[in-house]
Amino acid sequence: MFKKVNSRKYKLPLAMEEKQRKRKLLIRKIIKIIIVIVLIGAAQYYFIKEKPVSNELTALVTKYNSACPVMISDDIRMESVNQLPDNTVQYDFTLVRVLKGSIDVAALKKSIEKEILAASKENPSLDAFRDNDSTVIYHYMDSNQENLFIVTLTPEMY
Repeated sequence: MFKKVNSRKYKLPLAMEEKQRKRKLLIRKIIKIIIVIVLIGAAQYYFIKEKPVSNELTALVTKYNSACPVMISDDIRMESVNQLPDNTVQYDFTLVRVLKGSIDVAALKKSIEKEILAASKENPSLDAFRDNDSTVIYHYMDSNQENLFIVTLTPEMY
């Protein structure tokens, strides 16, 4: 029944060897299935995950849009506010006294970017965006509706 292998070891009967081999294969299959399930879960979490849109943000965007277009200052008119995918809100502004060819766009962008960053940390009207980890995009156009620049404020920035 037992075969002698080397002088001290004995080989298991063929039926038991087959059971152990099948058991090892089953364990490997189970481990592979678990790994696949974990990988699918990780992929969904990191790549497919969409942040839920807060009702507060939706209401805020609707409220702001109902007032548009509105003059924010003597030089800036807010044209619209849009809710975008991935928990993002975009403001569209027109600089009513500016023509693209007559200004230094890079210098203007740098100046406005600095103001937005400073205001974002203190401005209570941005609490809804902070609370919801939203990205806010500020899109600026000249008086002829030509694109000037975009400033993006991510949750890490405020």
